[in-house]
Amino acid sequence: MSSHYFRYNGCKFAWLGNIDMERCCGMVKKNSICIAVSAALMLLFPWCAVNFIKGDGGMAACFLLFFAVNPMAAVAMGVISGRNVRSSWFQPILLAVLFLLGAWAFFNMGEKAFLLYAAVYLFLGCAAMLATSFVVRKRVG
Repeated sequence: MSSHYFRYNGCKFAWLGNIDMERCCGMVKKNSICIAVSAALMLLFPWCAVNFIKGDGGMAACFLLFFAVNPMAAVAMGVISGRNVRSSWFQPILLAVLFLLGAWAFFNMGEKAFLLYAAVYLFLGCAAMLATSFVVRKRVG
């Protein structure tokens, strides 16, 4: 079996069949943006809350993160990934894993309560992804 290669924007790719490169590169860009936003929300915000907000303000910021910002981010990532589940299915899982890493790194390593929060964020993200996928498929036909 001979291997075939083609070039796109200076990069060498293996031929895998009929590939729409514009669509493929667009999905890579969209996934990269989602990964960066997830990392910022789940790693950078808790770090800022721990290092820059002192006393009771830090606790209020953590409540705001855990009960408002992170659930909205999980639902938003689910909606974004639900538009194209084939290429973005991992986004809700990544968001939950990044939350767990950030919470354990900046608050208390091995705390079991953070597993529950991560499971809830994973559930919210997957439910939003499935609902969005259902709505998109219903619209298309």
